[in-house]
Amino acid sequence: MKTFSQYLEEANSKYIVSKNPHDKKWYVMGHVGRNKWMPVSNGFKNKTQAQKWAKSQDKVDSAASGEISGV
Repeated sequence: MKTFSQYLEEANSKYIVSKNPHDKKWYVMGHVGRNKWMPVSNGFKNKTQAQKWAKSQDKVDSAASGEISGV
């Protein structure tokens, strides 16, 4: 069961996790504007793996933006 802070963290993220009904794999979806989402990962066998990847991607994004702004 998710806690309120987990839901809040997920809502504030640029990424969500969604299951593709055709291939039964979990994908990380990136927000591309308005109410549009696009897959940004390869398919994962379970939701936990996809969520872990999405959390690590948030850290990668923040590190990359720090490198760019430091130029």
